[in-house]
Amino acid sequence: MSDASLFIDFDGTISPVDISNTFFTRFAAPGAAEAVEEWRRGLISSTECLRRELDAYRGDIVALKEFAESQPIDEGFYRLVEVCDVRGIGMVILSDGLDYYIEPFLAKHGVEKTLHANRLDVDGSDFVLSFPYFNEDCGRCANCKSSHVRAAAEAGKLVIYVGDGLSDKCAAEEADIVFAKRDLAAHCDENGIPYIRFDGLDDVAGVIEGADLARLAARE
Repeated sequence: MSDASLFIDFDGTISPVDISNTFFTRFAAPGAAEAVEEWRRGLISSTECLRRELDAYRGDIVALKEFAESQPIDEGFYRLVEVCDVRGIGMVILSDGLDYYIEPFLAKHGVEKTLHANRLDVDGSDFVLSFPYFNEDCGRCANCKSSHVRAAAEAGKLVIYVGDGLSDKCAAEEADIVFAKRDLAAHCDENGIPYIRFDGLDDVAGVIEGADLARLAARE
């Protein structure tokens, strides 16, 4: 087993589509789109955003699963999984979204990897949100991704982080090697965080496949 761990974002990274925000913005009342915009501007936490998105939705929530299953996967993810398996790099999917739609998406695409996400339990028409990885000391994200990264680092792992968005910022600040695009790349540029830009996950797999990770981390 390698002494490295790879953490990877879901919405916008494994799936090129931000599934939950796209779904609720498209199919819920206007309050959902307003919540997403306030979250993007840093005015509300992701816990508040998720609650407001669900409050604004009046349809059958099973439609969220069906929508997720219809969305594409970045085909380079399969190569990345293979590369990590061959090199013995542990892979964990981290999401500030909901297990309710991510798990059926992963099953649809034949992916079996550890997932840490926020929970949505459905009892008839009642939605029950829970946040098993919430960090009260910060509170910005429902799932504190930096806590997962920090735990791996404290266990002696070299940490690779792959992401694209706002919920990835804190984790990227603590990782040894960062692959970034879109909002995360902009954050890294603005804050002097070294990173490797990627367009698709095949790019990430190509770098990791032949890299001396310790040297790559040192150059970063």
